[in-house]
Amino acid sequence: MGRTAPIISWLHQQGLRGTASGKVLEGLSEQLLTAGIDLDRSVLAYLVFHPQFDGMHFTWTRSTRRAQRQAVIRTDILRVPSPFLKMQATGTREMRYRLDDPDVVLPFPFLDRLRSLGYKDYFAFFEPFGTYADRTVWPDLPDGLIMHEGVTGSYGTTREGGFNQSDIARFRDLSVPISVAVKVGAILEMAETLLSAYLGPASGRNVLLGHVRRGQGQIIRAVVWHSDLRGSTALAEITTFETYLSTLNSYYDCVVDAVIAHSGEVLKFIGDGVLAMFPFGTGALAEGEACEQAFAAGRDALTRLTSINAEQAAAGRAQIHCGIALHAGNLMYGNVGSAQRLDFTVMGSTVNEVVRLEALCKTLDVPLVLSEAVAAHLKEPLESWGWHALAGVSRKLEVFSPLGIGFGAGKA
Repeated sequence: MGRTAPIISWLHQQGLRGTASGKVLEGLSEQLLTAGIDLDRSVLAYLVFHPQFDGMHFTWTRSTRRAQRQAVIRTDILRVPSPFLKMQATGTREMRYRLDDPDVVLPFPFLDRLRSLGYKDYFAFFEPFGTYADRTVWPDLPDGLIMHEGVTGSYGTTREGGFNQSDIARFRDLSVPISVAVKVGAILEMAETLLSAYLGPASGRNVLLGHVRRGQGQIIRAVVWHSDLRGSTALAEITTFETYLSTLNSYYDCVVDAVIAHSGEVLKFIGDGVLAMFPFGTGALAEGEACEQAFAAGRDALTRLTSINAEQAAAGRAQIHCGIALHAGNLMYGNVGSAQRLDFTVMGSTVNEVVRLEALCKTLDVPLVLSEAVAAHLKEPLESWGWHALAGVSRKLEVFSPLGIGFGAGKA
């Protein structure tokens, strides 16, 4: 282990720093080359918790000197037999295949492909975590198949004669330190991904930075968005749960994607309502820019709904309609809740007002309304609906909407 000690020490440092897996693989591969191992290809892979993917796969080659990242889904992982799948399914800790004899029948198509590329030797390792993929998350696992969670890796060489016994010994010495470093980096990345998915990128980042005490927060200025799905109660009563959920997700696709596309951040879902913000001021957009972006997002969401509704009509499904309100002002941005259960969100009079402002979409028969605080910064001509009293709000607000906007863009 003496010759691998410097590399092991380096891997420990990467684990302490939470270095990203791709960087770990790049650094490790370069150090193995420097140590005299004739390495042409190295790979690291592991299962992940992610809203869209189920595994991460990193491939380094001597020709590129870069680790290429590939996100994979369950069907990709299970579709074709491979050394990695075999090790994860059986808990096998290592596999080695000599590829330099063209007459030897190899057990995996992947190895035939490596041999066709000139590879002479292949060594793979698996370090299990002692946990298993949840079958409720992986319902398509074949009966009897258990997916062991852990870090899987491999090394390949085109050198005649393949790896020597000293190379293999070093690979074995390094498998646990590599896996520890990768697991730390992967957990940090998964935490950031999940917090971003559930709280939004900025809110998730704040939580990871340690802003987790109740009452901890700051005053920010932002355009606030509130939208609400129309007719959801009736829809839930007359359709199956699956149809209702599909409709709700289609609505979220339109609204959320539009907000994100225009630099906004979705803060939370409130039933079938969406609360989002477009911050402005210090370190963010100028106020006018934030208003323009929020307004463009509103237009975009309604356009997306029109497109979705054409598909809904063609399939004989119910139309999807919503109301959207935009308001601007000061917000308290931070933690609120009980000592046992916290929420990182925005609050204050601006939030209360935008929720009540959105209810005017139904009263005024329009899908998009704006307060004067937003309308004053827009270049597009707008129609004023006069001053309106909002429930529970002491002051009246002047309300605007785009000229000629109607139910074709999303019924209120």
